[in-house]
Amino acid sequence: ILRDETGRKFSKSLGNSPDPFELFEEYGSDAVRFGIMLMAPQGLDVLFTSARLEVGRNFMNKLWNASRFVMMNLEDGKIPKIDFENEELELPEKWILGSLQKAIKNYNRQLDRFHFNEAAKVLYDFTWNDFCDWYIEIAKTRFNGSDEHQADISRTVAIHILRTIYKILHPYAPFITEELWAHVKENDDPDLIISSWPAVDDSFINESAEKEMT
Repeated sequence: ILRDETGRKFSKSLGNSPDPFELFEEYGSDAVRFGIMLMAPQGLDVLFTSARLEVGRNFMNKLWNASRFVMMNLEDGKIPKIDFENEELELPEKWILGSLQKAIKNYNRQLDRFHFNEAAKVLYDFTWNDFCDWYIEIAKTRFNGSDEHQADISRTVAIHILRTIYKILHPYAPFITEELWAHVKENDDPDLIISSWPAVDDSFINESAEKEMT
């Protein structure tokens, strides 16, 4: 059941339900889907507010801009061929890769419980806070630094994380993720909608790196 901030109930019989097509036009369909999920706790009425849809739209813009920034910093638009699993990674890379694995595990756990709003929040927090606000800011210094190999490691890690975000965000936001995926997929990769779900690799989880980064 949808209710507004005052507790007033929306319903088809009352003729006062928000028109989804109008919301799609104003905020974007992916933003509406994601925003609605964020405000839909299990077993409770949905407190509908346009501010939550703004959150969804802002999140899509944040992901788009972060993706564009990383792609603009690829040399000749090409993703470096670096196997970062066999590299001696520095602290930011150890931390963000471990945080990604913990986010996937928590995200999967919430989906298994059918807590779709909690799953959306896990993805929102990791993408906005850990990746965009911290790792991307750190990566800027690598992209513009004198150590080209370290810059390529950062580029590879950033693309790996973006590819993973697109995959697990896809059920919530199929349009923007498929569009972004087209720019980072390998030649033999299928479309995102039929790509495999990311596997969890606990070997990347590094509690000491997380503590040091904090």
